[in-house]
Amino acid sequence: MTKRVALVNGKIFTALEGQGEVQALLYEDGRICEIGSDSKILDIIGGRESGSAYVVDLGGRTAIPGFVDSHNHVLSAATLLEGVNCFGLKTIDELKAAVAAKAAQAEPGEWIIGAGWIESQFAERRLPNRWDLDEAAPDNPVCLTRLFGMVVVNSKALELAGIGHGFVPETGRVDLDPAGEPTGILREGAVNYIRRAMREGRGTRVQGRIGAREASEGQETARRILLALNELLKYGITSVLDPGVTGDTMRAYTRLWATGALPLRVSAMPAWHGMSAISSPDYVPPAVEAGLQPGVGDEWFRIGNLKMAIDGGLGSKTAMMHAPFRDGTRSTVPARLDLNKLGRYISHAHALGWGVGIHCCGDLAQDIALSHMAEALSKRKALPHQRHHIIHGYYPTEYALDTMAEYDIGVSLQPGFIYVEGDIYPDNIDESLLAGFKPARTYLSRGIRVAINTDVASGPYDPFITLYGAVARKTMAGLDFGKAEALTMREALRCFTSGGAYLAYRDKECGVLAPGYLADIAILDRDILDADPEELLRVKVVATVLGGEFVYLTEHGPEVPGELKKS
Repeated sequence: MTKRVALVNGKIFTALEGQGEVQALLYEDGRICEIGSDSKILDIIGGRESGSAYVVDLGGRTAIPGFVDSHNHVLSAATLLEGVNCFGLKTIDELKAAVAAKAAQAEPGEWIIGAGWIESQFAERRLPNRWDLDEAAPDNPVCLTRLFGMVVVNSKALELAGIGHGFVPETGRVDLDPAGEPTGILREGAVNYIRRAMREGRGTRVQGRIGAREASEGQETARRILLALNELLKYGITSVLDPGVTGDTMRAYTRLWATGALPLRVSAMPAWHGMSAISSPDYVPPAVEAGLQPGVGDEWFRIGNLKMAIDGGLGSKTAMMHAPFRDGTRSTVPARLDLNKLGRYISHAHALGWGVGIHCCGDLAQDIALSHMAEALSKRKALPHQRHHIIHGYYPTEYALDTMAEYDIGVSLQPGFIYVEGDIYPDNIDESLLAGFKPARTYLSRGIRVAINTDVASGPYDPFITLYGAVARKTMAGLDFGKAEALTMREALRCFTSGGAYLAYRDKECGVLAPGYLADIAILDRDILDADPEELLRVKVVATVLGGEFVYLTEHGPEVPGELKKS
């Protein structure tokens, strides 16, 4: 049955360039037909009482396009929901208490996992260690993922992973104390030893997950995907781009897609070189072997770029920078892939018609990646479906900015890092550099496509933290990164909607509220468009509309006919 719906009496941000807010919009069968004033939309349907359309009165509420979260590690979001969510814990004692609470619910030998911590959030201002976690969970292996490329594990986990006195990993680093004993901190590639131990079933199972006897790995992955995606809808996120997807996760996505079970729109970036799960220099993602191309799919599931990675992050001093860190050191780990082969990898992907999204935090890493991208693009222009982009891009050099502008190479930024991780940056870099961190304003001014996103679990999945970082540029403790690179609220929203849609190969179907586009909409409990940026730390989504259907609705949302609600 055709469903024609008018949303009226609102303040609707369309994300269209040059278009102010409108009061109303009309959609039919999930796609927008018209936008404009209340009188225009009501005239089209013959008035509120005509019966030709359902009328939903927004009651003056602000509505925006559903967020297109163009860098969201969906399974990491599931970890935050099921495991130890470390965001907001203020002391290591609180961390230990959170782990102990999970251990009390676990069977002996069951893995306890979690994510979302950084040492700057703790009053002790130090890294947690194996002995802290041993106190909390002596009978269970524990692995807690830091915001960037690092984990802390306990003695049980080290034992199961085969990491002992004086251990030197093939890649990455295992931190050792003066006596040569592992402290429990594992960086970058060294984390693979823990992941392998989990994957091979050392220990019993991961807490909260279905055991191997009860379900296949694919079923378990699908369950976790659904858990995370349904949670994201509560935050107005209607589409995600999941970077670095490996075989089992890709299979789970495609099964959910085939059965119509995906609760929101997904684009998936196959994992390639530099990603932790890829060890062979000759690895080719199955999607490439199958002859697929970026953008293949439909409005529910699409293939994105290949995901690669060169370095780590700033807070952990694993970014590859031209200049040394404040203490005189350089990156504490080697590159995440063989830099001598990087040019071959990129040119091969480009020749096959694939775009590449590559993790480069440090300015040196970004310059290296762009030199190879420019070489490939100078030999053959990008095809319409090839959308190369830099991921993170903390400190672009003039060379980087010129190259990205010349070859239309976009950037994927995570300004929420300023809020959650920024308090530790002055320990590693000179404070004069803070103002230029993740320079969204500079990128935009040079004509470079910008998308902003959450990067769960290196940040929380709350998109308003991302917006706060982009607009306010302040940390959790109030450290101000300056306003030279700040975006306006409307610019930030465009980067989080239409900007993200471009990277996710969805710019023809979502990201803006305009005729012909999908009715993917987030309705908010307050006006953020013209409010103090501090309101972003308090705003809530009261309703989420996906393809015209109200898939999430709180008691504070508009009155909605039952026929429009998700059954």
